[in-house]
Amino acid sequence: MAQHPEHQAANQKLDNVLPEQPGQRSASTEQHRSEAPEMVRCFVLTVSDTRTEADDRGGALIKELLQAAGHELVGYRVVRDEMDAIRDAVTTARDGISDPDVIVVTGGSGIGTRDVSPEALRPLLTKEMPGFGEVFRMLSWHEVGPATMLSRAFAGVCGRTLLFVLPGSTNAVRLAMEQLIVPELGHLVREIRPERRS
Repeated sequence: MAQHPEHQAANQKLDNVLPEQPGQRSASTEQHRSEAPEMVRCFVLTVSDTRTEADDRGGALIKELLQAAGHELVGYRVVRDEMDAIRDAVTTARDGISDPDVIVVTGGSGIGTRDVSPEALRPLLTKEMPGFGEVFRMLSWHEVGPATMLSRAFAGVCGRTLLFVLPGSTNAVRLAMEQLIVPELGHLVREIRPERRS
């Protein structure tokens, strides 16, 4: 039976938007990705009572993966698990002259008594991206099983800056960076900073 012309036109529009198969990107997503900046400015913050710049493996891994993907590192710090120190480090970086497109925080996102990164940073968000935490924990399930429920990793927009808060584990950092953050970083910056569109 032939489709009504209006239905046929509507279906053709959907074909241009919806993926044909699960995991396949839509045409609009591909367009957004083609307009995304290839290089973004990144600030990395490690939250730890025990790590220093000399032995901060999680922060070093984040820096390595960002730079390997062609992004610019505009700053890096290590601070203790103290709410004021964490918040001040992020706001200073966000409002500083280097104007990072993204701030990646590692550490302090669990449920231990000293884990206060979410309490320090969630109030700074203007928009939260709940999908990041949801997908991160889903992927983590395959590596750590039920222990993934201890993670309070989250992400969102902090004014004109993306903010990611990750666990301190290097395995968790690698998972989040390689499977979620690095592949979409330019696309995300394109959304919050229209002037960066190519």
